[in-house]
Amino acid sequence: MRTPPPAHRAWRRTLAAALPLLAGALCAQSLPPEPVPLDTLAAFRPVGTNWKLAGDLTGDPRRDKTLAATDGTGVLVCNPGKEKETRTHLVTAWEHGDLQLDLEFLLTPGSNSGVYLQGRYEVQLFDSWGVKNPQPADCGGIYHRWDAARGVGKEAFDGIAPRANASRAPGLWQKLHLEFQAPRFDAAGKKTRNARFTKVVLNGFTIHENVEISGPTRSSLANDERPLGPLMIQGDHGSVALRSIAVKRYTSSAPLAVSGLRYKLYSGTYSSIGSYDAEKPKAEGALDRFTHAAVEKSGRFALTLSGSIEVPRAGAYRFSAESSGATRLLIDGAPAVIPLERGSQAGIVSLTAGKHTFRLDLVHSVNSRPLLDLTAEGPGLAPHLLTVREENAPSTPVSTKKGAAVARKAAPTKKLLVEPSDRVLLQRGFVPFHPRKRLYAASVGSPAGVHFAYDFETGTVLRAWRGSFVDAYTMWDGRGNDQTAIASGPALTFHDKPTIALIENAAAGDWPDQPEALWSSRGYTLEPDGTPVFLGRLAEIEVRDRITAGAEGHGLTRTLELKGKLPSWSTWVLLAESSSITPQPGGTGWIVGEREWFIDWPAAAAHRPVVRHVNGKQQLAVALNAGNLEKPLTYSIIW
Repeated sequence: MRTPPPAHRAWRRTLAAALPLLAGALCAQSLPPEPVPLDTLAAFRPVGTNWKLAGDLTGDPRRDKTLAATDGTGVLVCNPGKEKETRTHLVTAWEHGDLQLDLEFLLTPGSNSGVYLQGRYEVQLFDSWGVKNPQPADCGGIYHRWDAARGVGKEAFDGIAPRANASRAPGLWQKLHLEFQAPRFDAAGKKTRNARFTKVVLNGFTIHENVEISGPTRSSLANDERPLGPLMIQGDHGSVALRSIAVKRYTSSAPLAVSGLRYKLYSGTYSSIGSYDAEKPKAEGALDRFTHAAVEKSGRFALTLSGSIEVPRAGAYRFSAESSGATRLLIDGAPAVIPLERGSQAGIVSLTAGKHTFRLDLVHSVNSRPLLDLTAEGPGLAPHLLTVREENAPSTPVSTKKGAAVARKAAPTKKLLVEPSDRVLLQRGFVPFHPRKRLYAASVGSPAGVHFAYDFETGTVLRAWRGSFVDAYTMWDGRGNDQTAIASGPALTFHDKPTIALIENAAAGDWPDQPEALWSSRGYTLEPDGTPVFLGRLAEIEVRDRITAGAEGHGLTRTLELKGKLPSWSTWVLLAESSSITPQPGGTGWIVGEREWFIDWPAAAAHRPVVRHVNGKQQLAVALNAGNLEKPLTYSIIW
């Protein structure tokens, strides 16, 4: 076995020492939100008969405009009905200022609802499936304000469209994450700062960041503005279901206080945190601000920053660091942030009220620009920076009278978007896919706005997305070492197992995680409009794999053409893998996961998929045989 170099051996020792700490102080990745109980309606003001508790959804919410539900609790179902007195909104019995909100919602075709922060500022919930250019009234949009005095045709103003249409098809559960800052007022009650959505994430895609709201949006619960207000869900426009509602209500705007700042700077290349402690620092002294930029340095270095952190109240606090190298934070000698090879692992620690000593280490061992941001969050305290970001710094360091330096201005985020306009595009490049990027892969984009990533090694569709195609900036930046083609739109991620596999035990054998030894990719051919047909071979079976955008950009249609001779082992095609796979009503296909996406299946298809139950998972698969081998296998992926 080859002996690893000294730097790797040192890193392994650091990691081994950190593992017990990771299992203890850093077992949680974030401070948990407070679930809103849905076993009763006690968390809400009295509602009309349009809101009901349910155990689950039934029927066909993908096509039916009214939701059908099973008895039970855990899901809130709204069917507005025709009577005005039953069409009430869902309003919490509690009020909030700054808030983080997570919830899941499901819409029927054409449905319309909205989430109102403080009952005043709406993020729209709407069936926007397939919309290519979303507007403020589309799903995830911040709805417009309304003033009839502005004149006919000008009443609506200040609406903000989402960056992209991240909405899913009717009948699927969707996830919404909101980070909201309430308006601020002075002692006389005069507003000093507008309300703000610091982040809105729909189905894993960030659609808004740092958006100010000048006042209540249309159809709000109240037209004034206050420090506190209830959360409201609109219930009079269309059917909607809600579940998994959780909140963090922030009651304090005062950040943690940092004092007594000192630094030590070590010049050179270091392999691990603390390997420089026995050396004499190149420079040391007091700091006037908590930032690595207050220390004049160049090249590779190690830097320690120390002092005191004052905690306003006892409880659990989360600390995280964004940095250009391995980073560690100790509070009272205990780990609060654990170093990784090129970064850190956020952690949660319990602290008493009062002052605590801290030490923050940064090992900058790369040639890129130094970076160090430390963020804290605690009981009633929203995430906030402890370190200072010097946004207006010049592009080069400038010395001060104290011998410190001002930070270089952070480089703006750069993109190089590749967009298909009049034909299908195939972009070769590495595809990021946990836990490793796929080296033999391609991204395929269509003018219809539906795109996917394909792995040649397994013949598998890894991911599908809508909106912008790929960001190829890392393929051209500098020497283009990363070579990663990054999906630029809202994505749905699948599995990475081989599409076609040999199963020794057809009844209970699990699907292989690695490419089949008898599988080989044979590249691809291009049709006149640029559509690729991927070619492969498994033993003596020739494979042609054609994947195209569905009608109106609603999904992907895949056709597998197989010809040749079956091997002696059982041969299968994997369509989907999830925790659950259930039939769609009417025999039209399957629902994958807890309504995460659909597979549509032609009624007259020669192949008959089955659901395999293996190791706690369910796999929708087709067994190949002499009767169906050379008949095209076609299905659609809908999300």
